[in-house]
Amino acid sequence: MSTARRRRVPRRLVGTALAALLATTGALTATGQPASAAQNFVRPVQTTWTDNAQPTRSFPAEDGTLPVGTWQDAAGDKHTSRAYFTFDLAPYQGQRIISARTVTGERSVANCDKPRELQLWRTEAPAAAPTWKDAPRAVEKLADLTVSGPACPARYLSTAITDVVTRAIAAKQDKLTLMLRIGEHEDGLQWSRRVDTLAVSLEHNRAPNVPTQLAAGGVACRDNLFIGTTRPQLQAVVSDPDVTETGGGDQLKATFAWWPADRPGERTEFEFSYPLSNGSRFQYTVPDGVMTDGGTYAFSARATDQYGDASAWSPECRFTVDTRVPARPVVTSTDYPAAPEQPNSGGPGIPGTFTFSPNGSDDVVSYEYWSWTGSAGRVSAGAGGTATLTYTPKSAGYQRLEVESIDRTGNHSPTTIYEFWVRNTAPLVTDANPSGAIGEPRELTLAPGMDNVVEYTWRLNDGDPATVPAGADGTATVTVTPRRGGANTVHVTSRTSDDLPSGTAEYYFYLASTPTISSPDFMREDGSGALAGTTGTFTFAPGMPGVTEYVWSVNGGEQHTVAAKEDGTATVTYIPTEAGFQWIEVFSRTAEGDESETASGYFIVFSHAPEVSSTDYPMYQEAGGPGVTGQFTFRPAGEGVTGYVYDFGDGPRNVAAAADGSATISWTPQSYPADTRGWVRLKVREKIGDIVSDETEYAVVIGRLAPTVTSDDYPSSGEAGGPGVAGTFTLTAHVPGSTEFVYRFGTEEKTVPVGPDGTATITLTPTEAGDNYLYLSSRTDSGITSGEGVYWFPVANPT
Repeated sequence: MSTARRRRVPRRLVGTALAALLATTGALTATGQPASAAQNFVRPVQTTWTDNAQPTRSFPAEDGTLPVGTWQDAAGDKHTSRAYFTFDLAPYQGQRIISARTVTGERSVANCDKPRELQLWRTEAPAAAPTWKDAPRAVEKLADLTVSGPACPARYLSTAITDVVTRAIAAKQDKLTLMLRIGEHEDGLQWSRRVDTLAVSLEHNRAPNVPTQLAAGGVACRDNLFIGTTRPQLQAVVSDPDVTETGGGDQLKATFAWWPADRPGERTEFEFSYPLSNGSRFQYTVPDGVMTDGGTYAFSARATDQYGDASAWSPECRFTVDTRVPARPVVTSTDYPAAPEQPNSGGPGIPGTFTFSPNGSDDVVSYEYWSWTGSAGRVSAGAGGTATLTYTPKSAGYQRLEVESIDRTGNHSPTTIYEFWVRNTAPLVTDANPSGAIGEPRELTLAPGMDNVVEYTWRLNDGDPATVPAGADGTATVTVTPRRGGANTVHVTSRTSDDLPSGTAEYYFYLASTPTISSPDFMREDGSGALAGTTGTFTFAPGMPGVTEYVWSVNGGEQHTVAAKEDGTATVTYIPTEAGFQWIEVFSRTAEGDESETASGYFIVFSHAPEVSSTDYPMYQEAGGPGVTGQFTFRPAGEGVTGYVYDFGDGPRNVAAAADGSATISWTPQSYPADTRGWVRLKVREKIGDIVSDETEYAVVIGRLAPTVTSDDYPSSGEAGGPGVAGTFTLTAHVPGSTEFVYRFGTEEKTVPVGPDGTATITLTPTEAGDNYLYLSSRTDSGITSGEGVYWFPVANPT
């Protein structure tokens, strides 16, 4: 019994903004083919007007306008005209016409006081361009074109002609001709006007395309299709010919129908309740219990747009359900026989043939395999369901192939694991100088690991390969000279007279080459170390012969090169600028360019940064201010301090240490550091002779010492005065020795002298009610400047 779910989409209506879009018919776009089911504006393929004073002539539109009614020419002669517009309906045959409206407008009117008598008529299709004498017969009056409102000329005149266009399309008429004329007073001069070319605003719709790209169970539909599930997912792509210039189009729904291939009467349909965009793929999963193994079924699909127009049903897609899993395949090989322990077959690089058999399954079409070393692939089955794989092992020892059969449906069998061993055919390498050092030659004897070896190919580390022939006994001798310290590897392969390759032998040897590092200053056995700023030395000793230079760096920084002395050692000088955990790295190099491994050494540099204190300017606290002198005391971290280098950010200065190693300085800030919000960072280093310690940073916050303001006329506590009402303000300086105030009320900066009592009085006249701000600072004759303060006061609104 058929089942279906249907929900209609509301019909799309013509937008109410049409009038605004068509404020002038000059904005209409001519379209040779319909663009979409949205609004389209169609111009006539033929536009003419006639003149009773020239009855045998037909006239084209001038600048897109035409005369209608009776008018006078420049000589005063009278003319009566009608306008004809023929539209091509061929592109819209077979389509649904949703709405159609004529659109025009008046360019000029003879007399706006006369009522409009502009009429729209349908005429017969003319055989040629209409003339007054040979005009097409008027068939029916369609409308009197009116407009709401007093506009004259009326730039927008429209009327619905949906029924007219629908009937013409139903009658398969390729052309539609419309006429504009003046009604009862056609011969009256005061009723005439010039109109824009008539256009038709057309909303039409074509049925969706027949769905394509049908698939069942994830497989594209084809002849003899088998799928491996009784709950296949049915798929189809829907599309619609109505596409807008921007790529949009109708929203579409799909309906799927399916049935047993031999019982079409048991057809089931399912309509999706939701629409998707043009070109979307619909997917539907058949419920449980509908399809069975071995059954053959068919399905089809159709599309429906939001107007209810539906495509034809797609060609049916037939498929057979096959859920039987094929048997586990049989794997055999004479080149690499199955054996969990049989290390005597083939060898790395020697291909072998493996045969896959279906083990009784009659529908196996291919096999998938995975090797223990990572190779994988698929091979097609031939007659009888067998397949042959040529596989080349990459290494000796235990190997395995995992193989699955795949039937025509895509069902996979259980996995067969085929185990075998690959013979080790790598050559044997014997070193005649196993204790040789870097740069010393080594004679290596290469012996075969398989029969009939005729040549060997070898390379040292990443060097270029070289080939040598094997002697009568199958061996060969080569000489290698290692040029780098640390791990070295010789890679060797052989080849037989039958052109069979061997596995790769890798002979490893290690060359000790790392230099040693020592230092009496930085790497002491008792764990002590030099102070930051102290000059110290490192000595490098070779770890291989022939060393001519060393390359060294500290803390991963810039590399330095130093030449070795005759005994192969070198000594370098280092001055640490910071305390803490540090490391040095060094490698050596011979004249031939041989480089050793890198040695690393770790050491601690001890801090002797001084202690800084001040009661006038406590650390991290706001204190003092511009012009306020404070004292700072420096105390040593250890003995022997002879002086200090200190910097308030304006350049380093020196001070000698007292007998106890301390020093005291005085500092007077000259201005408030507004860019750091008052923060000043004092940096101090202590000196022991020429040795300069690491740094101590002492941060303080300088007080603003900005002037304060009082005013009885405009207090900060509440609204007072008003715009245009003057008030006095008393300014009080807090920087000692201040001689003038600098203030700004608005945009102009002004100054006023500081009185003997440290104050000054100014008069200000606010211009606006609400929040007002007075910005001010003070300064001395020597240039000491306070921080800037702000005085806020509210001005009353007189209303």
